[in-house]
Amino acid sequence: METAAPRRPFPAVKSLAAFAVLLCFSKATACDLALVAPAASSLNNPVQVQAALADGVLTARFSVSSPSLNAKKVLAAGEYPYQFDVVELFITFSDSGFPYFEFEVSPHNQTFQVRIESRKEHHEGVDLGLTSTAAISQRGWTAELKIPLKTLGWDGDPARIRGNFYSVLGQARQRSFWSTFLPKSAKANFHQVQYFKPLLQCSG
Repeated sequence: METAAPRRPFPAVKSLAAFAVLLCFSKATACDLALVAPAASSLNNPVQVQAALADGVLTARFSVSSPSLNAKKVLAAGEYPYQFDVVELFITFSDSGFPYFEFEVSPHNQTFQVRIESRKEHHEGVDLGLTSTAAISQRGWTAELKIPLKTLGWDGDPARIRGNFYSVLGQARQRSFWSTFLPKSAKANFHQVQYFKPLLQCSG
């Protein structure tokens, strides 16, 4: 169930550093996330992502452009990043798509991690090694996710790193769902392993 949160204008940029991060991410864009659902959105290519691999760590840099923000500085018990504006990364190393690993980051750097063993077995709220940062500006927000892969079972072959990039923006009837590899759908479902593709094709 979607949890409504007030939409409000972005606060003023608090530092030149935050603005520099947003600008840097914009220049490094490698993949646009496309609209999955609903059929149309007032947002125009609001999310870009770039992936990079170094020393066994996968880094995903998201840049989000939106005129307003659906987020809470403090989540209440039972609230999760995916109920508000969020960027997400799913990763697998297997041909079947299982297991795969879900990573979420909010504009306030709230995180959520899930290990999905099968369609019926999920382990939520686990620590999969994610480290992240996020910054809000007047034009949107950015997030950087760093994930150590070998502790998740990666064998060292970059071609085995598959998955998908996602974002959810807005609230209520304005809520929209975005992905690099999912096709358009009447209702968004991010948990479709058949659409996982090599993540490093979104490297700069």
